[in-house]
Amino acid sequence: MKVSVIGTGNIAHTMARTIAATSEAEFYAVASRDLASAEKFAAEFGIPVAYGSYDELIEDPNAGLVYISTIHPLHYPIAKKLLERGRSVLCEKPVTLNRAQAEDLFKTARENDAFICEAVWTRFFPWVEEIKEIISGGEIGKPILLDAKFGLKKDSPRLHRPELGGGALLDLGIYNITAADLLLGRDFEIAKTSAILSESGIDTHSFTLLKYPDGRCAYLSSSVDMALDSKVRVYCDGGYIEIVGPSNWKSVKVFDSKRELIREITPEFVTGYEFELKACIEAIERGEKECAEIPHDTTLFVMGVMDELRKRWGVKYPNE
Repeated sequence: MKVSVIGTGNIAHTMARTIAATSEAEFYAVASRDLASAEKFAAEFGIPVAYGSYDELIEDPNAGLVYISTIHPLHYPIAKKLLERGRSVLCEKPVTLNRAQAEDLFKTARENDAFICEAVWTRFFPWVEEIKEIISGGEIGKPILLDAKFGLKKDSPRLHRPELGGGALLDLGIYNITAADLLLGRDFEIAKTSAILSESGIDTHSFTLLKYPDGRCAYLSSSVDMALDSKVRVYCDGGYIEIVGPSNWKSVKVFDSKRELIREITPEFVTGYEFELKACIEAIERGEKECAEIPHDTTLFVMGVMDELRKRWGVKYPNE
């Protein structure tokens, strides 16, 4: 299947390496707002077509599956145009700035019989099911607490500018919510939440406590100004699971109640993006309009949680 990329940043490079290593896909085009950047990217990865504007690729009927890797505020308008033309879209997370925009994209997709999927790569990893089975099967007892932290000391100006969709929640916190949803379920309520805001009004650090009806809890923390112990841990009454890499889950260790290692999962992958790419290609070939790994209602649920958190913190983006 032909695959095109909009944007030439770091994650676009990761997707390019993925496409090069995936037999089910071949590169067709790349688009940037700067033609020189697109041409350099195309030369590096042997891409036939380079565009100096996003609209040129959007209007190309041969683009195939289009991967959007731009900054957050551009996801919605670019995806909207693509879907209106019946194109297939794989859009980086968060798919939009808020739930209302996501709802509109999915409505547009239905109206134009088009495919769209949010690229939350964690949900596509094959080893996620193995982790879920360890928890649900009672191998280390009943789950009680999920502790997910994701924090980096990042100097990127984008992360501190509200007009660019900055803040820790959309970049990092989304993975903590995803972990809670995948491993404990989504029947939680936001018990408490608090955020440290920058002078520009974006969340540089946040703490959130989720409570489940049966007494289980999830503690989530994300930061763009501190290097947190970025791991996901699920504590059960007979041991715990430690996941290194809150987004890519690259190492999984299972401990008993004496803190002795009883199992280890070391996944193998090229970049980690190959799973979402293959899932999208297979879904499109089957004539489906969403991926089973992250159906539209899952995206809307997580977007709704993030909307509520930002509402409680007083964080609002000027372009939403």
